[in-house]
Amino acid sequence: MPRKYISTYTVGDAHGSDILGVAVSKTFTVTCSSDGKLKGWSNSASERDLLIDEDVDKVGLHHVSVYEDVIDGQRVTLFATVSFSGICYLYMYVHKQEEISKKIAIKALDWVPEGFDNERKSYWGCQLASGGAEDENILALTTVTGQTEIFGFTVTVGDETSVNFEHRGTPSANNKSFATCVDVDTVQKRLAVGHQDGSVYLYDLEYLRLLYSFESFGLQSSISSNSLSTVRCLRFSPDATLLAVARDSGPYGTVALYDVKYGESVGSLVIPTHSSTVGIGSYAHSKWCLSLSFNEDGSLIATGGLDNRIRIWDVETRETEAVITINKTDASDEELANSTDIDTATCCGLSFIAKNANLKEGENDGLVIVGFDRAIRWFREAGGI
Repeated sequence: MPRKYISTYTVGDAHGSDILGVAVSKTFTVTCSSDGKLKGWSNSASERDLLIDEDVDKVGLHHVSVYEDVIDGQRVTLFATVSFSGICYLYMYVHKQEEISKKIAIKALDWVPEGFDNERKSYWGCQLASGGAEDENILALTTVTGQTEIFGFTVTVGDETSVNFEHRGTPSANNKSFATCVDVDTVQKRLAVGHQDGSVYLYDLEYLRLLYSFESFGLQSSISSNSLSTVRCLRFSPDATLLAVARDSGPYGTVALYDVKYGESVGSLVIPTHSSTVGIGSYAHSKWCLSLSFNEDGSLIATGGLDNRIRIWDVETRETEAVITINKTDASDEELANSTDIDTATCCGLSFIAKNANLKEGENDGLVIVGFDRAIRWFREAGGI
């Protein structure tokens, strides 16, 4: 059955430049931008109050990930973000109930483990993952030389809350192509890494052993240094049975689905097209797809790209359930005062928001979208509250 999504709030001019990354925890919607700032917005407030405003790196930030858990009765949030200078920054916030409705300060983590080298390595993608009550939490970082560094970490709560990291190792598929994105599943203990040449590698997280490789079958370039099938984003489904991969296929954006257990392709997300220029191939977006996200129960997947459209897909049928078209005019004229003609309303990042994150907006799925026009848009599925 087709679904409808309605806008619940928009913050125009949320950053001073392009917003390139977004991550969501129970408490915060966290954004990073090429203006060098890391910002955190309240999930529980209808007007999405700005709670965190941190100057991180004037060169600019492009990836962000967030971890949040309750440990011995204390809620703790960790933030990881990577700058265009190749540095990964780590921050922590220990929640205090009386502060959550006003501006809060996050603490930079100055202790780093062996193997974490901001001086000699140029990091790109980052992913924080909770191991739950029994297993170790994970920080995964990719590099521009094709490597992936894996760190385990534990959070200790006491008079002084601390985070202890341990370098787990470097899984390798002998591919020196730019490692563009990474995702971690601590339930089935799997690690997925995407590369600029279109390759995706699936590893056993416990032993860091290569299990499967998934190659691109999209448009190829005759010049090896000029990839036409870059992996833009990949995500495990909540139950870790599927891996969704967003790749370029020339100017188009494709989304492929893989079976994690058996390492097989199980299909693609495609839209109907009668274009004579597409050929045999098919696509999910008419321009590059830069981001994707599963909802909480894994029944839906949202994809967004440079065509100004967000598509919501049913995972089982692989059919489009809803299409959201975004436009610069979503924000008020006041908020567009600093906007220029090159600030287009494309989607650089998106994420589903868990049900009941904002009780005033009901029990339906929420969605947040960020892009080049510096705006943050929140939506929820239409229905009863």
